Amino acid sequence: MIASHFRLLVADFEKTFRFYREVVGLPTGYPPDASGPYAEFELGGDKYLGLFDRALMLEAVGRPADSQRAPDDHAVLCISVEDVDEEARRLQGLGVELAAPPADHEPWEMRTVYVRDPEGNLVEFYGPLSRS
Repeated sequence: MIASHFRLLVADFEKTFRFYREVVGLPTGYPPDASGPYAEFELGGDKYLGLFDRALMLEAVGRPADSQRAPDDHAVLCISVEDVDEEARRLQGLGVELAAPPADHEPWEMRTVYVRDPEGNLVEFYGPLSRS
């Protein structure tokens, strides 16, 4: 298991992209422009800051895209795992409730499962698409 990045969920993607690129001065890893809905900024080494359209993230966890902003909607800790389904079973075995069950996301080319930490922060475990 590897924590790879921190993702901010944003309503105004272009404005936030420009803030991190032009004001903060972080180099972009992907893509090189503000076209969205996703971007990565290099933080050094193999770590990065991700920006993602908030409405798309809410849809991924089964909430309406127009949900009011709540304390748990601002960011996601993203952790890479080899087998998302195995990780979901492990987490449930420890008594962790799934915020969203394992699911394939073809446009993202990954499979995910979501949980919340004790403070309500969203945590994504992601891996390759399932082969079934």
